[in-house]
Amino acid sequence: MAESRRYPLKTDPQGMVGRECPNPSCKTYFKVEASHVDCDELICPVCGRTDDCKKYTTVPQIDYINSLIFHKDSCPITQNGYSKTPPCRDYVEVPAKCVYACDSCNKKFGIDCKKPENCPYCKATREHLHEQNKCDLACKE
Repeated sequence: MAESRRYPLKTDPQGMVGRECPNPSCKTYFKVEASHVDCDELICPVCGRTDDCKKYTTVPQIDYINSLIFHKDSCPITQNGYSKTPPCRDYVEVPAKCVYACDSCNKKFGIDCKKPENCPYCKATREHLHEQNKCDLACKE
């Protein structure tokens, strides 16, 4: 049996990891605490969809992990800068514009451009969510 290997996802300066709602009509991008990436389920803070945490993995994260697997954890670089293998994929986690704390579970999450309806960890409603920083939700979507 093949040995299972875990590839850690990158975090932003706040220690959060990006997630994207798998609901095709939502696709909200939000952040969760890095310690919550390997959870059983996650809830979209906007549409409320509950699903396996792995289904919230973003495309850049999948490309990055596949690149690490393909290159066996190291990117090939030749002296002339040319390689016959596909390039390594990388991504950067940018901090969320708004960070919210949940009164029910005492966890934090980040989101841009949308008001959350639910906590992504415990599904507590908006009344239990409080802004941790000044939010600028005037974004182009």
